[in-house]
Amino acid sequence: MANYQKAFQYAFNLESTDPNETLFGLKSLALWQTLSMHGFSHEEISALCEDLYMFELWQVLKGAKIYDQKTAGLLLLVASKGLLGELLAEMQCYLGIKQSREMCDTTIGHINRMSASKLQQWLFASVAYFELVRQKQALIKVKTGIEHAEKGEIIPNIGILSV
Repeated sequence: MANYQKAFQYAFNLESTDPNETLFGLKSLALWQTLSMHGFSHEEISALCEDLYMFELWQVLKGAKIYDQKTAGLLLLVASKGLLGELLAEMQCYLGIKQSREMCDTTIGHINRMSASKLQQWLFASVAYFELVRQKQALIKVKTGIEHAEKGEIIPNIGILSV
């Protein structure tokens, strides 16, 4: 079973070459930026993120029931970026189970039986894809003054999960 502290460290060290620099990934979150603008110190925001916000996300994704530690860390990262519901819906559709956009026991069972490396590869690709889409939307918004965020955007091809 996955451990929250290890998942947190993994999820927020992905972009850093320094294993002690866990705040690097956190600083890119909208939550960090909003609290920072309202006068919270880096230490306060770090404590709120790690001890409250991320732990709540961990509970929502039922991370302790996931066998692979790295997969659990990636799912925590996905959840922190607000992508968990969309990716779960896509995964549930691919697996032929009821699309609830929530981490149910059936979905966890499938996650625990999947090839961890293929699932991790898909999660990495999904996060990268959504980051690119968000950057493009921000650029379009700046250039045109028009927001192009639509519900039901294209989800990365989940075919990578097939054996």
